[in-house]
Amino acid sequence: MRGVWRGAGLTLAAALLTGTLPAQAASGASQPAGPPAGGMVLDRVVAVVNDEAVTLSEIQEEGQPVVRRIFQDFVGEERERRLEDAQKRLLDDLIDRRLMSQVAKREGMLPSAAEIAGAIEELKRNNNATDDAQFRALLRAEGLTLEQVRRTVEERLAIGRLLARQIRSTIILNEDELVQSYQSHQEKYKREPLAVIRHILIPVPPGGDEAARTRAEEARAKIQAGADFAEVARQYADSTSGAPSTEPMTVHRGELAPEIEAAAFGQPPGGVSPLVRTEAGWHVIKVERVQTESVASYAEVRDSIRDQLFQEKFEAKRKDWLASLRARAFIQVLMQAEDLGVDAKKP
Repeated sequence: MRGVWRGAGLTLAAALLTGTLPAQAASGASQPAGPPAGGMVLDRVVAVVNDEAVTLSEIQEEGQPVVRRIFQDFVGEERERRLEDAQKRLLDDLIDRRLMSQVAKREGMLPSAAEIAGAIEELKRNNNATDDAQFRALLRAEGLTLEQVRRTVEERLAIGRLLARQIRSTIILNEDELVQSYQSHQEKYKREPLAVIRHILIPVPPGGDEAARTRAEEARAKIQAGADFAEVARQYADSTSGAPSTEPMTVHRGELAPEIEAAAFGQPPGGVSPLVRTEAGWHVIKVERVQTESVASYAEVRDSIRDQLFQEKFEAKRKDWLASLRARAFIQVLMQAEDLGVDAKKP
């Protein structure tokens, strides 16, 4: 179910702390539905972002799967360190998202109910959930509810629109930048020569070299004439060790006997090599593809270069833009990350 929250900061499984909401968070703040009997509010405000509160319950909702994995994978001081780091990242992420959500709301970028429903249906498909009951079961396994998913989907859609307008639309990459990056980072695009081949082995019985060679020549002639390679392989190949392999195989230089390597790398795509004799017998080799260049061509890697440069520029602009939002906002952190209440002794 981790695919549901790809890119989303998830949560801290801490026990609820008792307390009351500070007065400065009352106006416009997200608050629990109401105090239970006895007048206590089972929540606390962790931070105030402009006129909205970030509560401990939000921290707990967001971080539970993350903490569960930390408890599963680490122990002792390493677990404590990772828990503290996770709490700090989560608090920073929640503050940033609250700021962006406020801007998105102010600029009328909130998604419609139909858009939210469509996004949830896509989540179901991506997680192979065939109906609502199965989807809810998957969510429960991650400690999530459908309502939490709806809230997060709404937030992510709104923030996505905002970032598209504020940042993505301002990034322009020209061809010269892409070429310069390619030329400056040739080491990233090095590759080993390889060939994709199909192969038939016709073994030589004692005293039967000529007969085996004749069978190999017949097989080669049929393949050159356009016969189906797999069918020829089934008819002529060695079957003493089971059904012959008819699938293409990828080979690199240095992996094969020299005679076979010369045949594999000595033919153009679609070519059938002359017969090759080794101790194992006679070989018929058809070459499907050959890659001999030590560096991938610009055309092959252009799209990946563009994606990487775009992402680098996007992250840099996003960081600067968020810093400017923070500089103009009222942000008060009332609980430090290390005080958020996660008990490292409780799984």
